[in-house]
Amino acid sequence: MEEKNKVLLKEGDFLLIDYEIRLKDTNELLDTNIEDVAKKEKYAKEEMRFEPLLVILGKGYFQRYVEEEMIKNGVILGIKNTIEVPPQFAFGIREPQKIKVINAKELSKEGILPRAGQRIKIRDQEATIITVSGGRVVVDFNHPLAGKTIVYHIIPKRKIESLEEKILHLVIRRVKTIEKEKVNINIEENSLTIKFKEDVLDYSELAPALKILITEIEETTPNITNLKFIIEKEKPKEIQERKLTG
Repeated sequence: MEEKNKVLLKEGDFLLIDYEIRLKDTNELLDTNIEDVAKKEKYAKEEMRFEPLLVILGKGYFQRYVEEEMIKNGVILGIKNTIEVPPQFAFGIREPQKIKVINAKELSKEGILPRAGQRIKIRDQEATIITVSGGRVVVDFNHPLAGKTIVYHIIPKRKIESLEEKILHLVIRRVKTIEKEKVNINIEENSLTIKFKEDVLDYSELAPALKILITEIEETTPNITNLKFIIEKEKPKEIQERKLTG
């Protein structure tokens, strides 16, 4: 049954996935898009979306090592595919030379009152304070997860095949407030028209989102040479009726 659901993948394929990302040593949850998992472990972050994530393999949408492993081995749809990411491909090897001793006065000039375990930004770099002793502060410029093996549990939902659906998922990935039902995709030969309802204008990040979307469409659908966005607006019914009655 599992082999029957196995899908072979290549660079450029569109895949919808659910995922959990955990520390191998402690099983601590680092990220997920699965609502039940997030609720159970009281996990929260900004702009959480409990829906399958779009991954375009080889395009850097997801963790590169994980993408490469999925391409190399394929995935089994509907079940948990586990991929361990070694430190050198995750957040890097822990480097002792990145642990520095800084004078507390230097930190105070930056408005930092040092405490052990505190995350700070100094010299345009983020760091963690390890110890504070008198006027000496030991600061670690390694990433907090450096040296850790990260475990990705990937549940592939399905591979997207049709060009219309690929473009639809690119749209809803970028225009975060849009509903699928309010997007119309029309492809005729090399021309693509994307129609939105008027309420898309309520999205405050619409302009930069469309700029990124144009680039992604160009990169992933090279046969499309003409792209058009249309925002549709209907006049209120009472205005239409007044016009008809004169």
